[in-house]
Amino acid sequence: MKKLLQSLFVFMLFAASAIAQQRTITGTVTGKEDGLPLPGVSVRVKGAAGATQTGSDGKFTIKVAASARALEFTYIGYLSSSVEISGNVVNVSLTSDSKSLEELVITGYGSTTKVRATGSTVTVGAKDLEQTPFTSVDKALQGRVAGLQSVGASGQPGALQSIRIRGLGSISGSSDPLYVIDGIPVNSGDLSNNTTTSNALAGLNPNDVENMTVLKDAASTAIYGSRGANGVILITTKSGKAGKTKIRVDAEYGFVKPGTFNGNTRPLTTDENITLIGEGLLNRPDLVAAYGLTPANIRAFVVSPDGVGINEGTNTDWYKAVTRTGKQQSYNLAFDGGDAKTQFHVGGGYFSQDATVQRSKFDRVSGNVNLKHKFNEKLSFGTNIILSSSNTKSLLNGGAFGNPVLSALFIMPDLRATNDDGTPNISGALAPGAGLFNPLAILQNDNGNNNTQKAITSVYGEYKILPNLKISTKYGIDYNNIEEDSYNSPTYGDGRNVGGRTYRNYTRYFNWVWTNLVDYHIDIDANNNWVANIKAGYEAQKSNYYSIGLAAYNVPLNTNYQVPSVGATPISTTGTNQVYTFASLLALGDISYKNKYVLSASFRRDGSSRFGVNNQYGDFWSVGGTWNAEQEDFIKQYQWISQLKLRASYGLTGNAGTGYNSWRTLYGLTRTGYNFVYNGAIGSGPTQYGNPNLTWEKTKSFDVGFDLGLFNNRLTANFDFYNRQSTSLLLPVNVSYTTGFASYIDNFGGMRNRGVEVTLAGSPVKTRDFEWNLNFNIALNKNKLTNLVTDKQISSPFIRQVGQDYQSFYLPQYAGVNPDNGMPRWYTDATRTTTTEVYGQAQRVLLGKSAAPKAFGSFGTTLTYKGLSLDALFYYNFGNWIYNSYYQYQNSGGAYLGSYNQSATELARWQKPGDITDVPKMVYGNGTNSFAVSDRMLNRGDFVRLRDITLGYNLPKEWLTKAKLSSVRVYARGSNLFTWIKDKKLPYDPESTGTGGTNTFELFIPKTVTFGVNVGF
Repeated sequence: MKKLLQSLFVFMLFAASAIAQQRTITGTVTGKEDGLPLPGVSVRVKGAAGATQTGSDGKFTIKVAASARALEFTYIGYLSSSVEISGNVVNVSLTSDSKSLEELVITGYGSTTKVRATGSTVTVGAKDLEQTPFTSVDKALQGRVAGLQSVGASGQPGALQSIRIRGLGSISGSSDPLYVIDGIPVNSGDLSNNTTTSNALAGLNPNDVENMTVLKDAASTAIYGSRGANGVILITTKSGKAGKTKIRVDAEYGFVKPGTFNGNTRPLTTDENITLIGEGLLNRPDLVAAYGLTPANIRAFVVSPDGVGINEGTNTDWYKAVTRTGKQQSYNLAFDGGDAKTQFHVGGGYFSQDATVQRSKFDRVSGNVNLKHKFNEKLSFGTNIILSSSNTKSLLNGGAFGNPVLSALFIMPDLRATNDDGTPNISGALAPGAGLFNPLAILQNDNGNNNTQKAITSVYGEYKILPNLKISTKYGIDYNNIEEDSYNSPTYGDGRNVGGRTYRNYTRYFNWVWTNLVDYHIDIDANNNWVANIKAGYEAQKSNYYSIGLAAYNVPLNTNYQVPSVGATPISTTGTNQVYTFASLLALGDISYKNKYVLSASFRRDGSSRFGVNNQYGDFWSVGGTWNAEQEDFIKQYQWISQLKLRASYGLTGNAGTGYNSWRTLYGLTRTGYNFVYNGAIGSGPTQYGNPNLTWEKTKSFDVGFDLGLFNNRLTANFDFYNRQSTSLLLPVNVSYTTGFASYIDNFGGMRNRGVEVTLAGSPVKTRDFEWNLNFNIALNKNKLTNLVTDKQISSPFIRQVGQDYQSFYLPQYAGVNPDNGMPRWYTDATRTTTTEVYGQAQRVLLGKSAAPKAFGSFGTTLTYKGLSLDALFYYNFGNWIYNSYYQYQNSGGAYLGSYNQSATELARWQKPGDITDVPKMVYGNGTNSFAVSDRMLNRGDFVRLRDITLGYNLPKEWLTKAKLSSVRVYARGSNLFTWIKDKKLPYDPESTGTGGTNTFELFIPKTVTFGVNVGF
């Protein structure tokens, strides 16, 4: 007992001595850039035990031994810092680790670093997305990614954006990329039933997006298996960061107006019409004799009510009548913050844009919540919720006379737009039933409305079994609810002949995805020279489509009643329930040696309900390799080489963008596909010839490229060569009519896309206060059909022919005007040696012209001086041709003189022998076929557009300190402000045909000018 007490006494003496030798260190950790306290920073005693974390105010307290020399501070997103202990107070400012953030590359099902990435990917950050005043994030991609063609055919706000990555990927299936938002594959494109054009991605607020990563080659897309053939676009929304809560307020206001107007192809004035009509009449000997027409009396005849009846006292500019300068406004509010365990981001926004034509607009209200919580060192979980409600007021397009764009070009200028009291003129040639509609009356009476509610939500969890082994699960939902109404007045316009008409459609998409993954990191040797990462998992997806539609004619004259239930004549009811499912096993991994040599591979086995019972499963895979040559000793001696990375990949991807039930033999009741009603009785019958062997469209992709950085990356270059070979493309195959059908769908088609992509960027000038950056990219793609059911298939104005571009034009060749008599001529065959004035003797030939561009890309510059910045991006497109499908009406050679207004190009017509022109003489009623289908209807699609320009100023921090603000930026920006068009006879915006190559009179694409402010608290 005595020895025990002695031992306890000695132990207490040592403990007291040790305590006496300890001291308490306090301090505060802040961010160097903004001076704000950083919570949750890890504080450790260097070389000894003892650790703590900073509180919400950035302060810490730690007991250290008297012999302790330094403290180490580490925090996610910041550079680690080691600080010597020189007293009892240690204050530290940590620097943001921007380099590590820049080196992070988002990939399918995770992320990697630039040195370990083997695929061809491009990331567009929040700065570039926020600097474009567009309704949807996909529009902001134009010009930002080499090889990605982004075209918006319609100026309707919230309209669909057509995107192609490395060319057209399918013949009858979808060529759209797969969109994945926060790990959830979502439904994209136009999901509406009755709206002329809509875009599911317009429900996503661009201000909620942190970045978009475009995956282009097999090494990056094959992990998405049967949906990766056309590329993948990963969208990552904003999340919170630990630190003091930050508040950001954005406000923007401006205007929109039509982007381009070609004076060479403008509609004619009244006086110009009188001149052309007079010439056309004088060139008709039968009319000259019948009415005694002479050059002296021809004008009087044209304006006389007893003659043609042109009202020379009226000259209406219908283009100005239907277009307008509209408003655009956007307001956003966001909160970010949290501590080491919990981070949050909460945002909300409102966006509104008027169209370039009256009564058309788009409004969106959106919200976003992102929560992340680290329960302990092993378990973390979170959720992300994106909600939006958008409303689109749309108009008719195409050849409908209720389309205000068509009306602005077609209606004669001698007709008044409004009466003396300001009401729309609906008399004379614009009277009900006369054939032409006054667009102002249509805009006043008719309605088209689309209400869309969108939700993308997910919950996820992650558990670390071991420091290098973790499992994760995520359940996500993509929901789209679309309500559409359309109404045509019973008294005027498209609905008059049926007593007015009204439509209502309801559409719902409910898509869920459940992803489960195992992630394993291996340090193969003790020195960590050999490192491997392996990820494997299971994913299931189910998408439900539900729709109903109602239509009725004979509606009340009271225009307040516009729903189908008020129609006296129900004409149709539709209802659809469709489901598709995916079940997938996936695995991907990489192995590297000293980060010099990296080899990656991926495999996915997809099962889908969209394909036949004999081929419901498909295997997709990729291999890729990278050599980071700048890390070799024989390269390191050249210090001016910052990066020299060589990479290559090969793999197989698929395309599941086909109908839900294309493989099935279908049977319908009553009016399901066919009308089986007989004498009022219910009937039924087969509606589709099935094919149980139908399988995936497949694409084998090869990519080789390099990434080069010089002079500490002051100059960078990226190059890619790719070859995409698509096979088993779905095509209709003819069968005997004894089957009851003309064709069935089978895997017959083949297509190849081959091209190069180049991206250059540099900083010619970089000083303390001034920096000048330049960037340029170009993509060249060549498309070729390799297999068809039959080697040649004419689909005017195109031909589908093995060995040729899919969008090759196949038309008779226009040979110009005979200078002796003013008659149009055509070449008789492809040799272009013989001409004829008889259109029927002209042959269609392969012109060597395509609707697909040979080259497209962008070039831009950024100038910054202290707080002032100027960003500009130009987009260009060359080598494609555009087919004007309505050419014959506006350039009729006299056929529609006095009925439809003509293009100003008709003023260059032949008038007397010896005139050299390509516009034939005017012949009233035109029996010369000068407007007949030929390559005369083709225009070059070459253009250069000032896509985006922003002038901004960041207020100095010393100005903001007193106001307790962290940042204030004011700016002015514009889009589509200037467009250079090579073909001076192109009558419309070169983008308005989309990727299809033909004109459909979509709403005028706008140019916008906005002014805004960003305020940070």
